[in-house]
Order: sequence, then structure tokens, then C-alpha cells
Amino acid sequence: MFAPPDRSPGSAIDSGTARRRHARLGPRRAAGPALSGCTTCGSQDVRGCVSIGNDALPSPIAAALLLAPSLTAREASVFELLGLGYDNRSIARMLSISERTAKRHITAILAKLRLESRLQAGLTAMLVSLTTQTDLAHQTRA
Repeated sequence: MFAPPDRSPGSAIDSGTARRRHARLGPRRAAGPALSGCTTCGSQDVRGCVSIGNDALPSPIAAALLLAPSLTAREASVFELLGLGYDNRSIARMLSISERTAKRHITAILAKLRLESRLQAGLTAMLVSLTTQTDLAHQTRA
């Protein structure tokens, strides 16, 4: 019988693989905006006010946040539903379009925002929604 190699922490394979990966890629760092307390109103309650700082988001998502306004109205609707976790069939039903059209909109969104996966698009959509809600909260306070 074939037994898989021991990859438990501390094993020879585990430590050698980790060293090679570290040498090739360097230490893991995130680039882009980070969620922090509100810099606009000074509130430390991050549940009510969240702003974008400069340290924790992966660079593709940070770049996509800047490109999000370039989406068409229909793509923005699909993008919002992606952020809420809808699948293609549910998106199609919500927007009264075919499932194939929903898939094409998602493909266009990924291309425009330079993202690699629907997960990245969904996370970006959540952040766009969060920052929009924060902006609205600041407008009502002012």
C-alpha cells in the first residue's frame, strides 16, 4: 500500500517545504487598505464607523476597490448580489435574466476589476457596500 508522506509540523518534509517556499516567495505580507477606527469622525466604535486604512487587504482587492465605479449599472447590480453570496442561478432569478447572462456579467466584472475569482469579487463587493454605508452614515451625522 501507498502511505502518504508525513507532513506534520516538524517533519523533514514540512520544514524543507516551508523553507523553500519562504526562500522563493519571501515572508507573507498583505498590501492595500486595512479596516480601522473612523478617521473622519474620530469614533473608535468600528461597528458604527469603518474606514479604509493602508495595511491589510490583498493588493488585487485593494485595486478592485478603485476600479469598482467603472462597472455598468447592470454589472453593479450583479456585483452587489455577489457580495451577498448569491449563486448564478439566484442572481439570474433576482434580475430576471438568464443564468448564462448572469455568468457573462460575472466574467465581465472579474475582467474589469482584474480579479481572479468570484470569491475575490464577493469580498470586494462586501467592502464596497461597507464603505458606502459608512459614507452614508457620515453624511447623516454632518
